[in-house]
Order: sequence, then structure tokens, then C-alpha cells
Amino acid sequence: MKKSNTILMIIVIVIIASLVVWKVGTPNLISKNKENTTEKVSKKVEKESKKTKKKKEISKAKSSTTETSSSMESEPSSESSSESASSVSSYQSNVRFPELQAYAGKTYYVIDRESAEYPQMFSPTFTIAPDTETIIIDGRQWLIDKVRDDNGGIMLGSPDFVFAFRPLGSSDEVEVVNQGQYLTYSTTMPE
Repeated sequence: MKKSNTILMIIVIVIIASLVVWKVGTPNLISKNKENTTEKVSKKVEKESKKTKKKKEISKAKSSTTETSSSMESEPSSESSSESASSVSSYQSNVRFPELQAYAGKTYYVIDRESAEYPQMFSPTFTIAPDTETIIIDGRQWLIDKVRDDNGGIMLGSPDFVFAFRPLGSSDEVEVVNQGQYLTYSTTMPE
């Protein structure tokens, strides 16, 4: 009987000791988790602030380039041809994709949308931004990641979308390709 009482006492003491250790250790664990979380959040904030600073620096550089090109373009017409060429090259440097420069800043309107087998597959309009970094389709702006000149046609896209067209004579009229169907678009609005 004495042995069982001693064993029972030892078990009770071990349980009480482990409860005490657990209670004392829990606040330390919680504070350590808070410290780790605080460190992670502060690191994320630092990364985001660095990204924001980089974006601001890029936009400042772009705006200074734009200011430079606009000031060059506003000089008197008595400038030499070399100055004029430098003005044009600075304007072209504002375009991300030179393949799209002829189409940049233009809005294209569909011509005879109902002639397509599935007219809902074609947007009534699309616009390529002047800097050729984005395209607006159905009022939604898409970032252009890459452009490929493919057998006279131009394919542009990102992981979220693909858009293809080919010029019809001039940059004012194009044919949009969507899943094997073609539809003509023009910069002049149909009546």
C-alpha cells in the first residue's frame, strides 16, 4: 500500500509540476509569437515601401522624360533637323512596345459586329494606351506583358489574356482575331 501511495504522489507531483511549467511557459510563447509576427510585418512593410519608392522613382523618371520631350517639341520651328530627330527619338522612348506605336493612343470601333457568328466574342471597342503598356477592352484595363509580331499579325498579352489583330492597309483599320473568327475594327466610329 505504501508503494502505491508513493507512486500516486509522484504522479500527482509530476502532473502539478508540468502544469506549472506549462503555465509559466505559455506567456513566453505568446510573446515570442508576437515578436515573430511583428518582425514579419515590419519586414513586409519595409519591402512594400521599397517597392513604392522604386515605382515613384520610375514614374518621376518617366515624367521627366515626358517633360523633356514636350519641351523639345515646343521649341521654335527654326530648329535644325538633328534637333527634330532627337525630339522624335525621345518621344519613341516613351513607348514600351515599338511594334504597337502605330496603334498607340487610338480607339478602334467594331464594324458590323452582328456579321460575326458569335458577336458577343468581340468587344465593341478597344484602345491601346499611348505608352503601349495597357489595352482597354470592354472598359477593363489590361497590362500588356509581351508583344509578338506573327506573320503580319500582332499578338499581345499577359498571363490573364491574349489579344490578336492584323493591320488592313493602314494603322487606322485592323482585323481582330478571336478563336478563329475575324472582325474588322476602324478608328472611325460607325454611324
